[in-house]
Amino acid sequence: MGAFTIISDTNATQSSLKSLYEYLSDFENFGHILPDDKVENFQYTETECSFDIKGITSMKIKKIDTKPYEFILFSSEGLAKFNFSLKAFFIGESSEKGECKIELMGSLNPFIKAMAEKPLTALTNSMSLKLSQLKLK
Repeated sequence: MGAFTIISDTNATQSSLKSLYEYLSDFENFGHILPDDKVENFQYTETECSFDIKGITSMKIKKIDTKPYEFILFSSEGLAKFNFSLKAFFIGESSEKGECKIELMGSLNPFIKAMAEKPLTALTNSMSLKLSQLKLK
């Protein structure tokens, strides 16, 4: 198994970093930054969310660490072949607009990694872009 890290593009935000952090801290909202065409059966509780990646696998995500207005670290749970961590970064002053990016870290065998790298990069870029485009109060 080979470790990998995929870092999204960094995007300028349309909302304050504080409001984006608080928005993403609520699992009800996590589904809004996932690509609609690739995800179905999104469900959430106060402590986790789960969804199906169409044609691939079911996934459960929990929040494992946070630093208010700077980052939220999520981790997958219950996947035999692909466990990962996903970290959302909020860059700048919390009360103002700033930048955000998504970092995906995991471990895959080299063959699967070669096939998955492009779609996973597209996923992180899509999530970061959707997060940056949210217009919150």
